[in-house]
Amino acid sequence: MKPDERLLELIGNIPEEMLDDALNVKKICRTRKKRLFYGIVAACMLVLFMRFVPAGQVMAAQIKEHVEHLLEELFPPKDIPLTVEGIEEIIPHEVCGELPKGVEETPGEAEDVSEKTADKAGFAIYVDMDFFETTEEEDCYIIRGKRIIYTRQDAIKDNATLLADLSEEEAKQKIREIVEKTQEFYDNFPIDEIRITQKQEVSVEDAVREMRKELSEHYADVSDITVSELPKGLYLRAEEGTAWDSEIKEVYFVDNGIGGVFVITASYILEAEEGTGARYHSMIETFRVLLPSDSIQILTLEEAEPASVAMKEETSASTSDETESEGEDE
Repeated sequence: MKPDERLLELIGNIPEEMLDDALNVKKICRTRKKRLFYGIVAACMLVLFMRFVPAGQVMAAQIKEHVEHLLEELFPPKDIPLTVEGIEEIIPHEVCGELPKGVEETPGEAEDVSEKTADKAGFAIYVDMDFFETTEEEDCYIIRGKRIIYTRQDAIKDNATLLADLSEEEAKQKIREIVEKTQEFYDNFPIDEIRITQKQEVSVEDAVREMRKELSEHYADVSDITVSELPKGLYLRAEEGTAWDSEIKEVYFVDNGIGGVFVITASYILEAEEGTGARYHSMIETFRVLLPSDSIQILTLEEAEPASVAMKEETSASTSDETESEGEDE
């Protein structure tokens, strides 16, 4: 059976009313439990397309948009308090990440031979989208500072005193020189980023020991292995030196729940520790593992009806408890 035909068959097994509800999730769902339920259906559709539609028919940008939409349904935007360079701020964050992937079968040359690849956990992390952007490169999810654009207006504002004593032509030339020089400085500034990778069939302990050995070969000072509470796992810190532009790496190792490990590496320079470093810490603390068994499953009509009834009963019981509680308070 061709991939296209397999896709149509699978989608055909999903009840029509569930598909309609999934497409109108915001209209019919006002509670978090219901959004999660219908979000599962949306996730099923997305995974089916990712698995069975030939490459090129579904654009990467569209897939990313669907993933972001589902994650936002499950993890709505929120404001996170943060102290940056001694100043307390309330910073809006949006969730980013990847959905978990289930076991996939890769057909071999013979029809009766297939190779199975292991499950891959997903993750969610809150990101300050005003200062950072996300991208993906070779099984690596990257959070990186947005490119700084130094404008003519910035040059005039920052050099008002200097420009005041120049003629109009001299001022234009000076502004041009300042913009070019400053932009070149920003473009050549050491890259700061968070890299999130996932290793299969390796324990957290083995991964951190291997990483510590590797860091010790390239960095002057590498910390002992310590326990991280947020996210829960193990932690390493490596420092290149004491100069303002010396690189710092902070690495977190988090069990992915299916026999592997997430490796979260934050890289920045010493000068940026109280700024970019603090922002990275705040984001990494929100990291959460999403297991394949947690969310993505296809419900048949027979399975969906009991699940819907159970959800209604749970919601009804919760409402009843709240009403009784209010009555007792009165």
